[in-house]
Amino acid sequence: MISMGKKQQRREVLLNLITEKGYVSLSETANALDVSEQTIRRDFQALEALPHIKRTHGGLALVQPIAEGEYSRRQQSATQEKTALAARVAKYIQDGASIFLDSGTTSEAIALALLSRNNLKVMTYSIRVASRFLDRSDMTVAIPAGIVRLEDGAIIGPYDDEFTNQFRFDIAVVAISGMDEGGRLSDNDLFEVKRVQAAMRQADKTLLLLTSDKVGAKGLFELCHLKDIDLLAAEEQTLTKLNGLLATTKIELL
Repeated sequence: MISMGKKQQRREVLLNLITEKGYVSLSETANALDVSEQTIRRDFQALEALPHIKRTHGGLALVQPIAEGEYSRRQQSATQEKTALAARVAKYIQDGASIFLDSGTTSEAIALALLSRNNLKVMTYSIRVASRFLDRSDMTVAIPAGIVRLEDGAIIGPYDDEFTNQFRFDIAVVAISGMDEGGRLSDNDLFEVKRVQAAMRQADKTLLLLTSDKVGAKGLFELCHLKDIDLLAAEEQTLTKLNGLLATTKIELL
């Protein structure tokens, strides 16, 4: 019979793995910790009682909860700015392009603006974003499997690089939770960061839509640096906030 101390140790290791990777499967965890799948299954049952851990088919996922009313607040934040910038993005994207869209109210604004284009091929991990294209027979939309976070419609797990790696994108269009004074872009959800990073690797160009309320804000997880962005859609007031950061990049402004 395993001691309580050893059991607790193993579960702490397991929790650290989930925090680091965002998702762990039953089989890979059993192999990594050299215990039976039955033992790991009991550990999974114990850990899923934690508020930020969700059980998935065959694994556990790290979930960053959204506070009640938070998504509604985001929908009301910088709405005119988002709409104006989204129209600029849609004007830049060509008919027939293959694009990646992440989750969130900014991406929903972009999806609506993209209805002015034709024959797009879109990958997203947002049910809300995907639903914007439902009435368009000329659009092709791909979404990964996983758990739908009901607050905002994001598909949060299990994270799988292989799904994203099937695609090549002309443009990965991303939004963020914040950008600090050093130019580091961040988000509050590890799944979103991992999915966006994978999409950026598969894209010819990465386009950032940056609203003024995100400059100076900080997310929990670093996505990339401003230097990793190819195209930037931002209003003049936002560009002013960036001070000399843009001078150190080769970003094309839309």
